[in-house]
Amino acid sequence: MFETLCAMLVPFCIQASDPATENLKAYNIDPHSITISGVSSGGFMAVQMDVAFSSVFSGAGAVAGGVYWCSEGDSKKAQSQCMGSPEKIDSRLMIEKARELAALGEIDLLENLRTHRIYIFASPKDSVVKLGNSDKLMEFYESFVPASQIHRVTTPETAHGFPTLSNGGPCSMAALPWLLKCNFDTAGDILSHLYSDLVPRGSAVAENLHKFTQTDFGDSKTPLYRDGWIYVPEACEKGARCKLHVALHGCQMNPDFIQDKFATQAGYNDWAESNNIVVLYPQSARDSRGNPYACWDWFGFTGPDYVSKSGAQMSALMKMIERVRGL
Repeated sequence: MFETLCAMLVPFCIQASDPATENLKAYNIDPHSITISGVSSGGFMAVQMDVAFSSVFSGAGAVAGGVYWCSEGDSKKAQSQCMGSPEKIDSRLMIEKARELAALGEIDLLENLRTHRIYIFASPKDSVVKLGNSDKLMEFYESFVPASQIHRVTTPETAHGFPTLSNGGPCSMAALPWLLKCNFDTAGDILSHLYSDLVPRGSAVAENLHKFTQTDFGDSKTPLYRDGWIYVPEACEKGARCKLHVALHGCQMNPDFIQDKFATQAGYNDWAESNNIVVLYPQSARDSRGNPYACWDWFGFTGPDYVSKSGAQMSALMKMIERVRGL
């Protein structure tokens, strides 16, 4: 599944090094400054989380992602329509689905989205998740969010992946590690839109990135990788009131494929250190039910409720957020 995302496969599973792993701890988090973003499957997942838990988040960013409930729980439709032929997507169906789920109480009230800030990055040169996905995502969000709060970016023209200032592979090549050296600070662009009060980026401190066990948050049906990462600026570690941002990797970007590169090289941590932002990096896992590349579930492999608050990965991510908040 998702062969188009996997032109370069690793020949074997790369196990991340395993220094002492901590339990996820609580910090002094401002409840009004919780945001989420992601790339590719993580972009779809960030939208799902933002919509389903709209009372928790204040904004979301999607890089090479797409509209809520795009696949309608069908992995074939995810590939053929959502990724390859987004012009066939009828965003009205997704808007109606969200309203239906909200009426049933399976997701939060959609009125909460009115105050959210939304960031969308989509490249015309992305041959994996086509540019038209961003049109459909715009149509969806504009039904609930004022247009002035939605920021869409279509340059630089990059391959499929997460553009960075100086880390990763060539900007024009869609391949592992799916980080693209494009002289463009996507992480900073996202955070600067989601938060209006940021100072310039600083320098990340390696010791402030901590590995934590994810076994507290799900079982084999979730699925989650053994560990995740969390970046905690020095001030936040000492008890300062801090923001929280959740950053979701894409397919073939968990430790089996790229070790800790997304958590260390995407660019979020430099901004986090100078702006007191705790950054949570959850990690999805490969799964024999139809997810061999450790994507986040935007196509229903964990069950039909995958876009609802009760979805296996959705609820697991929220448990992590609640732990960080001390709830």
